[in-house]
Amino acid sequence: MFIAMLIIAGFIVFFLIGFIGMNKQKEDEKQILNLLESAGNYPSDYKFHITPDKDMKLTLIESEEKFVAHRLHKDQSLEEIEIPFNKIIEAEVTVDDNSVSKVSRGSQLAGAIVGGAVAGGIGAVIGGLSSDKVEAKRFRKIALKIKLDDFKSPIIKIDFLPSKTDMGLENVTGFKQDDPKVKKALSNVEIWQSIFKIAIKKTNQVAH
Repeated sequence: MFIAMLIIAGFIVFFLIGFIGMNKQKEDEKQILNLLESAGNYPSDYKFHITPDKDMKLTLIESEEKFVAHRLHKDQSLEEIEIPFNKIIEAEVTVDDNSVSKVSRGSQLAGAIVGGAVAGGIGAVIGGLSSDKVEAKRFRKIALKIKLDDFKSPIIKIDFLPSKTDMGLENVTGFKQDDPKVKKALSNVEIWQSIFKIAIKKTNQVAH
């Protein structure tokens, strides 16, 4: 009887520790989110994207023809990176590190936008989510890779799919294709690639 009570008491203590830890984690995440949301002190109607892991914020500053990325470091300091429209060379969507769609600046003489769809592009990926397959596909990474004419920051990667599960564990196996997180990530990355395409187009029009 005494041993049984000890075991029960142990479970209660374990549960309480876990509960307190989860609350602490949620509070920390809330503070980080507030920090990122307020980064730059931009008006509330400015379009922005905060990565699911809450380690970066990307903001469109249309009036100044630039994007601003705020990268959050482990010590909770913010690094600000300006991305002028005229520095953008390419905006590439990658799924599990494989290129599925890219929009890039053409030759400087022609000033043309070169749009490329690899393996059917984003539409094919989204369309594949509804296909009836015996084995469901899984996704670990969905990102937008920006290539810049900048020696200091030649590549900036913006994630759209979380790297951890809802339990806070490393998502080794990936999210199933019918997971709402996957559908949301694909939809959002397509929107932001289109925004970068417009930015490149504006630069090309000015060049002419």
